[in-house]
Amino acid sequence: MCGIAGTLNFDRQKPVDRELVVAMTRALAHRGPDAEGVWVSGSVGLGHRRLSVIDLSAAAEQPMISDDGQVCIVYNGEVYNFLELKRELQGRGFTFRTSSDTEVILQAYRCYGQDFVKHLRGMFALAIWDSAQGTLLLARDRVGIKPLYYYVGREHILFASELKSLLADRRMPREVDQASLTNFLHLLSIPDPQSILKGVRRLDAGHILLVSGRDVRDRQYWNVPLPAAPRSLSLADACAEFDDRFGDAVRTHLVADVPVGAFLSGGVDSSAVVALVGPQASAGMRTFSIVFRGDNVFDEGPYARLVAERYGTIHREIDLGAEAGDFLPEMAWHCDEPFAVSSALGIYFLAKAAREDGIKVVLTGDGGDEVFAGYPWRHQDFPPLLAAGAKPLRRLLSHVGAIGHRLAPELRLWRAMTRGEKEAERYIDSYACLRDIDLANLVQPDIWTNLKNEWSRNVTASHYESAVGQPELTRKLYTDMKSSLISEMLTKVDRLTMAAGVEARVPFLDHELVEWAFSLPGDIKLKGGEGKLVVKRAMESRLPADILYRPKAGFNLPLGKWLRTGLKEMVHDLLSPTSVRRRGYFRPEVVSSMVDRHMKGGDDIGNRLFVLLMLELWHRQVLDRSASAITIGSAV
Repeated sequence: MCGIAGTLNFDRQKPVDRELVVAMTRALAHRGPDAEGVWVSGSVGLGHRRLSVIDLSAAAEQPMISDDGQVCIVYNGEVYNFLELKRELQGRGFTFRTSSDTEVILQAYRCYGQDFVKHLRGMFALAIWDSAQGTLLLARDRVGIKPLYYYVGREHILFASELKSLLADRRMPREVDQASLTNFLHLLSIPDPQSILKGVRRLDAGHILLVSGRDVRDRQYWNVPLPAAPRSLSLADACAEFDDRFGDAVRTHLVADVPVGAFLSGGVDSSAVVALVGPQASAGMRTFSIVFRGDNVFDEGPYARLVAERYGTIHREIDLGAEAGDFLPEMAWHCDEPFAVSSALGIYFLAKAAREDGIKVVLTGDGGDEVFAGYPWRHQDFPPLLAAGAKPLRRLLSHVGAIGHRLAPELRLWRAMTRGEKEAERYIDSYACLRDIDLANLVQPDIWTNLKNEWSRNVTASHYESAVGQPELTRKLYTDMKSSLISEMLTKVDRLTMAAGVEARVPFLDHELVEWAFSLPGDIKLKGGEGKLVVKRAMESRLPADILYRPKAGFNLPLGKWLRTGLKEMVHDLLSPTSVRRRGYFRPEVVSSMVDRHMKGGDDIGNRLFVLLMLELWHRQVLDRSASAITIGSAV
């Protein structure tokens, strides 16, 4: 895992400023603490920060240049089939001077051209400069595990693993994009390909960007598969196939020249990863979990402990308290954009503990819910008759305190059902933290009109509509894969593990496993309100029923409680009338009312306050800081 950055001037006669490339690269130092490399040649410059995981020698450092000097690559990620691909290329006459996967990708490009990406199995974001062709190629892995931002200006293009790297160039725009802002306020994060800044894009998952002269073209090479018809097979056969395919995915993700650990929450997905590592390999593997001692609602430590003991891992528990909130300003900086998924805090402290214990690489269970339908409250269809009875249940759930806070997604769906919405509207509403009715009262009137119009064209809804004709469950899983999986789950895992200099790997998102999962009939994944059915049945011989069939909890923090206690002072500072008025987005009196209600222990609106809190922190830690920092290039 690493960080990449670079720039290309469209005028081939105009040399790149080396200091700009250096500044962009050093903004990513946390992603690659082991080495730094910068390569500049005429109108192009590439930078790289290295976290050495495969081939630890200096020969494998980047930027890496081909023997003939014509092709140069910078690359972030891991290609798990690189040894197999290397043998294939050697059979075609290519030679290698290192044991790295980087050189395999470089030679694959020389062999297969732009189709080289179709031969890669793994996670990656990369840039290749081909001097013979005069082209710059950017590529992102199929699922979007690794991030890649880019900005196309009048005279040049910039790209980097993180937005903060682009901000080293003062020519970069610093205007907030309203479509992205409304997406954040509704969804807690910003879905691809948008970014919070106008003109800055994220390269879509499964896409290539090719730059030739001033011509910039985006091409899709893979998409989440939407089969013409699902396969016909029994649950027993599906379980056997899952066992083989997921076992293979986990084993391939263990390839490394450094020790590999795992994040273990005690939920189905992370437990399945540890189980499939195998008893021999897992014995002595280091595993890490977050606990909340004394909090029976949020603490899942006993379940993680059960799996760790069963598989003989060296298990470490990190007891997280409100003091963890002191990291929030740094979290806002690492996340690059407004990001209000509070569980990201826990990811950072897991990664920090792993790094302290000498672990550079960890496996996680992320992606299992989106691939195998792990959110029954969002994924299953609700008949109109059930919707008619939702109102009293919603009223009951809204009064169960901290448990109600944990059940926020279910409450959002029940709320949508009581309004008599169609299935599509109920599903999109299940994502929303702040609704239009909330924002109309909260946001300044002159801003709200534009935000509301932008939300009517939101990306999540467009993904759902693009899967028209598919079974309802398939449409929902497709939308999850294209939106919240990337903007929430993968963003928090990438940014907050990289913040500690740790690489996270996600076996559930192996593209071959994803393709197989989307070929299955819906009732193999979700039936009778039981999500991830095939995963749970397949794992029955390896994991106890207490792990597999307990009610889904998700990884949550006692956020509402923390905001009233250890983070109270931060809330009053960041959301003071003066701060709110200065920023200009929200009505100060409404924000103050929300803060007062929460602090008095009435409605638990911690998630909503956290959205406002993280937006203000992002402004202070990223945008305000970048405007005052020393940057390279002409003034805007």
